[in-house]
Amino acid sequence: MADRTTSFAKSVEGLHYEESALDNAPVLRHEFANAKEQDNQKQQPEKPHGETEKSGSPMINKDAPALNMQPPRAMRQGPDRISSASKVKREVMSEQQKLDRAHKLLESYRAQNPTHSRSHDHDRDR
Repeated sequence: MADRTTSFAKSVEGLHYEESALDNAPVLRHEFANAKEQDNQKQQPEKPHGETEKSGSPMINKDAPALNMQPPRAMRQGPDRISSASKVKREVMSEQQKLDRAHKLLESYRAQNPTHSRSHDHDRDR
């Protein structure tokens, strides 16, 4: 009784087929050929019209020796100090102008509203 199977589905010997590497060979060969073609297309850069092999790389064509228009560091220090000092001077003057405008506005406000100016500082005037 133990040798008897309880279901027909459990005994499907011979119905399935094990695939081997040789069965996959045509499919793999086709996929490999497609991948190789795509790789070759990526490696071939598209050339603009009129460009030949002898024209060279565009990066080399753009690169050229250039003159360094800046003097050596020792010669630059003086003008750099002068320009820095003039920049600081301009900034100080603009800030001073802002302070002067603020003081004028405060004075005009105090002139228009005498009751609000130093209403809490009565003891300081004595």
